[in-house]
Amino acid sequence: MSNQRERILSFVPIETIPLPRPLNRFGTAFPTALAEIYATAYAPRRGVVLDPLAHPWSAADAVESADRRGIAKSREPLGEWARAVVVLAPSLDEVLAGFERVADSVLVGTPHRVAMRELYASHCATCHGPVVVEAFLWERDAPVPTKKAFRCGVCAREGRALLIEPVDNEDEERTRRLEPRGMAYWQFVERFGADPAAQALAETVAALYTPRNITALMATLRAIETSVGDAGAQGLLKLCLLESIVAGSRLNAVAGHGTPLRIDKGRARRGHASQTREVNIWLEYERTVRELVTWLAQHEHRTPAVRGGLLLDPGDADLVLCQAPVEDALGGWSTVASALLLGAKTLRPMDTGEGRLASRERLLRTLRAALIEAHRVSRPEAAAVVFVPQADTATIAACVLAGAGGGYRLRTILYQRDAHAGAYGAPAAAVCDFDRDVPLLRDQSAADAGLIEDAIRAGVRDAVLARGEPVREEVAAVAALQSLAAKGLLVPIALARAGGVSELELFLDHFKSALADGRRTGITRVPLSDDADDVAYAITEAPDATPLGDRVEWAVWGLLSSAREVDTRSLLRRVYGLFRGIETPDRELVERCVAAYATQTDDGRWRLLDQDALVARQASQAQVLAELIDAGHRLGFKVHVGRDVERRAVPQSHQERGRALADLVGEAERSSGASRFVRGASDALDFVDCVWYDKGRMVFLWQVDWTARIHRSVVALGEAIPDDDRVFRFLAVADERTGLVHEKLRRSPALAEVVRRRGWRFVKWDPLRRWLRDAQAGLDGLEPVLGLEPAVEQSGQQLAFRW
Repeated sequence: MSNQRERILSFVPIETIPLPRPLNRFGTAFPTALAEIYATAYAPRRGVVLDPLAHPWSAADAVESADRRGIAKSREPLGEWARAVVVLAPSLDEVLAGFERVADSVLVGTPHRVAMRELYASHCATCHGPVVVEAFLWERDAPVPTKKAFRCGVCAREGRALLIEPVDNEDEERTRRLEPRGMAYWQFVERFGADPAAQALAETVAALYTPRNITALMATLRAIETSVGDAGAQGLLKLCLLESIVAGSRLNAVAGHGTPLRIDKGRARRGHASQTREVNIWLEYERTVRELVTWLAQHEHRTPAVRGGLLLDPGDADLVLCQAPVEDALGGWSTVASALLLGAKTLRPMDTGEGRLASRERLLRTLRAALIEAHRVSRPEAAAVVFVPQADTATIAACVLAGAGGGYRLRTILYQRDAHAGAYGAPAAAVCDFDRDVPLLRDQSAADAGLIEDAIRAGVRDAVLARGEPVREEVAAVAALQSLAAKGLLVPIALARAGGVSELELFLDHFKSALADGRRTGITRVPLSDDADDVAYAITEAPDATPLGDRVEWAVWGLLSSAREVDTRSLLRRVYGLFRGIETPDRELVERCVAAYATQTDDGRWRLLDQDALVARQASQAQVLAELIDAGHRLGFKVHVGRDVERRAVPQSHQERGRALADLVGEAERSSGASRFVRGASDALDFVDCVWYDKGRMVFLWQVDWTARIHRSVVALGEAIPDDDRVFRFLAVADERTGLVHEKLRRSPALAEVVRRRGWRFVKWDPLRRWLRDAQAGLDGLEPVLGLEPAVEQSGQQLAFRW
């Protein structure tokens, strides 16, 4: 039945909403458009969509807008609790009232807010006025901090500017007076329970905090639990403390905001930063509370569904949809926060060994365990879709192998190198689409290494042929994984762990080996920059095909010309719908094509530029060709007009001389042609737009294009015309296409090399036409108008062009 389902083969524009602290610690919000597309296609109306790696605003919440029932499951108690807290959160006013009760609570004779102010109190180094320190800076293993960051209301722009000054003797003395293993330290350890292993972990975690911060952390936690009676408000206020737990440790480097905690052999691992930042726990907590409640009030319509606690029976889920935990922002902090906020009963086993694993191995294990559980409760025909943010070769392979290990069969991978436009970190994203398969058995046969590498090379070769251009490593890996899945070779790789070998490392080794030995099937490496790792893969003697970039450009123009006005999301989806699977274009390429041909209205919609309508562009192209014909005759050349344009109507300025461009050349020129002046190129010359010839045996080849689709001129035609000292090649492009031509040459070093090797000279229409219309201009005046940034536009100098 799964084979009858219509598959999603085109990429979906990725748009996510930024989550506030501390929700961003669990992961990014699941893209709503992605959830709607897959839930609508793969699950019936009111069907059950299971998210086995749920957190607030994950896939289980995103599918609600598609009228599907999202069920949230999580292997982490903290993530499941956080979802429930957000669901049950009271109003903004109630939470802020609860926060004020925490601030005013009295535990040791002093209101908590006052106690926190005194704990981080200091003096301004300039005016000696009292200040509250926002952060102390520590050198690694130093007994006292070295600098302090604060805002002074007297001498620093009324407290708006952050000042960083060395600590004074009073600050050092305050730090020394704090007992390293005081009451707060043992209260922290007590939260982990009576188990000796848990207490050993707790002591190593407590050592990651300064005495000042662990005092503030435990005092704030006790104040929340004793002063706020409402369960909903207390839960949300405790959730906000997660940010202080992570950011308040010694793992918080000066330039960071708290790194993931790694637990190895039941012990917390220390960081390697030479400097750390001791943030003010209370200020960090207050900012987090206000940021979260304000954000929740603004996004109340997207509050997570309350079905997270429902139990699923085997065969209930119609679709498994989740986001791969590529960036584990919490790591071991999830265990620590569970102990502090939920209690010792939520602790997972300590000696998992995950602290020693690379991030991609942790990703593989986590996702595989989640998919195994999802496989158990899903229908036989249920698909599984995994969204992979910050995708690269290793993370995509880890997700695919996790799916194979969880009992799923890969169908398609949709990858885009720059899906997250403007995002921090890696902007690439991928969507892995699986069908439910039988669970793996240990006695399944192993595959020969030669078969695996042959399948990898075949997949990469097919990808290059489909795109018509070299492919980067990530696209090659996607093609290789799909080829292995089609040939049934993913399962033997996924079973490698049973023999003590990492399946991920096994695939990566085969992938590198196959491409290193790619010459046997015509696969070559193409360097893209000076970086040795920045390479693409091409095919030697590949059949001539229009590259993906030129096809995308023409598709964008076609969509704009057929639609009066269109919004950005709809335009992107229509373009992606034309280029499916491995042909998915980069978002930047599509957006550059849109910017080159369209203008944006006041309401943000796109419409085709008036001058880029087909009739207008063909008329302007004919005008340039007519002026080329006239200038060629004036300079003493004979002129040939190519087959593709010879029947083009003459512009209005030449209508008295004929009806078509072919009428502007003499009968003798039409009968003789230019082929005898260029050896071995008669067929190709017939399709060159305009040829000047028979003057000093010089031949000028002119290609005139109003698009930036330069592959046909430079490669398809240009490579068929042999080099000669007296043959000069020119490609005249519309001025509006200059930026797009630059981009295509940057994206394709192979194309740029052909341009350089064959001596192609670019020229923009406007400077060229000014030279053509100048009756006094000779060939020596052509040089200053050449180039995409011609000298004639940079300065008034005239350069000599020696022919």
